Amino acid sequence: MSYSLTQQLLVSDKQAYKRATQSEFLKLAGHGKASKELLGRWLANDRLYIHSYCRGLGRLLSFLEYPDTVQPNVDPGATTKLLDWIVAALVNIRREEKFFINTAAEYGINVNLETGEDGRVDSSTKLEGLRRWEALYASVSPNEKEELPWLEAAVIYWGTEKCYLDAWSWAKAQLSEDDGSNDADGGAVRKEFINNWTCKEFVEFVDELGRIIDDAVNKLVEEKGEDVKEKLFKRVEGKWHDVLEAEEAFWPAV
Repeated sequence: MSYSLTQQLLVSDKQAYKRATQSEFLKLAGHGKASKELLGRWLANDRLYIHSYCRGLGRLLSFLEYPDTVQPNVDPGATTKLLDWIVAALVNIRREEKFFINTAAEYGINVNLETGEDGRVDSSTKLEGLRRWEALYASVSPNEKEELPWLEAAVIYWGTEKCYLDAWSWAKAQLSEDDGSNDADGGAVRKEFINNWTCKEFVEFVDELGRIIDDAVNKLVEEKGEDVKEKLFKRVEGKWHDVLEAEEAFWPAV
């Protein structure tokens, strides 16, 4: 069986991963007990998260290097595959933001945080997790001294998507058989959001980035030897912990 860096990350700190993907907020949302106000404030933070996510992708795009020549029916390489994933991510995230706004309006949920006179949301108004994510995406840069200089950035993006998928899959497992008519959010999570955040297409999207990372790592292991595995893991371990801490802090305290 080939080596999987992403799987090694997943099992490297199981308790931290559990904290990042199983919160009281998620349990409330899954039980239909998250109020419109609580859900709205989280969605408002998530919408601002989208903006920093996009800016981080812009930084990642700025330093990806692509092959100067191509051959038909030949593997295009990791950076070209990563480019395709980024394009899909930008399309998906824009659609997601519109979905947030339209669905929230349908259910009477406010997804705007308080702003100052300049129309901007003050940092103190944001969730701690959002501030952490903004800092993480602002830190996206190439590791120019190493092979796969994009690896740390890719792990950040795979990490956030994987945590999000597993978190809402866990919340979905909390759902009862109710029709949602008595849910505190009017049924928004049950009927709209949770299926969108756990759908087959999203699973495939997350898995694709994991494959890009693992395939590139395995190719490097084949070229450089088994010792590369531990070196690569150590390179990204810190970013992985940053992701888990940001994700844990992104769920509102209830």
